Amino acid sequence: MACEDRCVVMVSDDDGTGLMLWKILKEVGIQVRIVRTCAEARHLLDEQNSPAVLFSDTSLPDGTWADVLTLATEGKRQIPVIVVSRVVDINLYISALEKGASDFIVPPFYGQDISHVLKCAIKHHVMEERLAAA
Repeated sequence: MACEDRCVVMVSDDDGTGLMLWKILKEVGIQVRIVRTCAEARHLLDEQNSPAVLFSDTSLPDGTWADVLTLATEGKRQIPVIVVSRVVDINLYISALEKGASDFIVPPFYGQDISHVLKCAIKHHVMEERLAAA
């Protein structure tokens, strides 16, 4: 199943936190596709219709959020990555943002907050693309 334009992809093998986020995204009308590994994310990013944003768990069966960030930034189209953690970890938060993640979120998730995080990630990404093209 290809990701239609403006959908988001969750790279998550966590049925707890990932399921909570998935429910909130669906409630606010966001099309969501879930993949469970970095390998599946790489395959999805090779498809013609790439997602607007990637949400990534901090750890995955075959990698980490940093691997997902690398995949999202090495392709022909840069894709914003929002790191999702089960717990507040200031060092991880700082590391994720320093390495280029658009944001870092932890539960509880609320529709209005998630919508805001998505809008900010997309707007920032569009501005960066425009500046790079200028």
